[in-house]
Amino acid sequence: MFLRIIMSLSLNSFYKRIKVKNKRVLEADAPMILALNHPNAFMDPVVFSLVVYPPKFKYLARGDAFKPGIAAYLLESLGLAPIYRIQDGGKEGLQKNSETYDRVNYFLRKRSKIIVFAEGLCIQERRLRPIKKGVPRMVFGAMDAIQNPDFVVVPVGINYSEASKVGSSMFYNIGEPIRVADFYEEYKEHPSKTYNKFIKVLEPRMKDLITHIDNPENDKLVPWLEKIFMRDLCKQQKLKFRDPEHEFIITKEITEKVNTADQEQKETIVELNARCEKYFKHLNLMGVKDWVVNPSNKWQLSWMHVILRLLLIIAVLPIIIRGMLGNYLPYKISETIVKKKVKHIEFNSSFNLGIGTFLTLFFYIFQFIIAYVVAPHIGWPLLVVLVSFLTGKFTLNFYPFILKTKGIMKALTNKIGLRNLREERAQIVELFALINKN
Repeated sequence: MFLRIIMSLSLNSFYKRIKVKNKRVLEADAPMILALNHPNAFMDPVVFSLVVYPPKFKYLARGDAFKPGIAAYLLESLGLAPIYRIQDGGKEGLQKNSETYDRVNYFLRKRSKIIVFAEGLCIQERRLRPIKKGVPRMVFGAMDAIQNPDFVVVPVGINYSEASKVGSSMFYNIGEPIRVADFYEEYKEHPSKTYNKFIKVLEPRMKDLITHIDNPENDKLVPWLEKIFMRDLCKQQKLKFRDPEHEFIITKEITEKVNTADQEQKETIVELNARCEKYFKHLNLMGVKDWVVNPSNKWQLSWMHVILRLLLIIAVLPIIIRGMLGNYLPYKISETIVKKKVKHIEFNSSFNLGIGTFLTLFFYIFQFIIAYVVAPHIGWPLLVVLVSFLTGKFTLNFYPFILKTKGIMKALTNKIGLRNLREERAQIVELFALINKN
């Protein structure tokens, strides 16, 4: 329970917004396999388990992570079981899967819920990779073992705004259950044919729950268009900006338009890619974000507005300083370790959260001890830790306001650069309107 509370507090600081749709599906008292996509390593199952609690889950993870000793012990204590691919452990590893399947069947008999990453790999991109045939084998093997007509497979889509970055948002999109019993009679007659049929049902269900970019050449284009059009499109469709579910609706719409245009208006998509790349490069050089350039925010670009913002920053500066003193060191150490040691972007968030949580907890304990030595009464050190947490939370949430103020100042002191950016943005808006027509 203590670890769950600590991790929940860390998550609320790590991610700005987390939302789950159709959580009711998981409340059914039935054996259940959840088929998830897998863009963000350990973060995917850990966060999911925390935000949908009280339902508890068992997970299947890559077998090569279960190295003998402390690693295997810790993973198994967290409810993870190894699943081996041919590249993880060869034929010997595949033979070990029978033990894992036995454990899966054991838990399903108890109406437990098992998380399976149906693509069989972790890769940070906005698309669904082909579902592995091991999924239907596991599903129907489990049905053979438990013979429970309530047994279901639930597709789940994991969507991040920016999976590897602190301050992004998450949207868990839970689909409707697929009854295994509906396929079981056919499976008993034609197993291989039923495996393929099941995948053809599951795969599009999962794809509907995420944003799926058909052409990898457009992997950067969709996030660029999100940054430019998200707020305005939400307003036009009377959706809530910064609501992960509503933003998913807009992202899905943008993605589908890009996918269609990539087939029917290839030249427009190529030009849109080039113009967006140029535009965001110039934004970075000037040190501003798109919202500064957006004409709908023009009213904020005045020195009077800057002065008012600076006065507010000065007023809360003591809180910011206290928040930095109480929290910055573990944050910076964690960031440095991840940058130097983590080679794959898919593991950035997982290690950042894990290391950051441990170091922050250690740092709070250190503050508690120092405060207790100075004032040996339990109330004062508890107050010190509470103040560190609250001021740190405030500083984290207020920091974007400071960055926006800097952006406004840069725009006001570089009128020519701002005018050029507005012209580039207008060209992108015109091109996006072209693909919007079809």
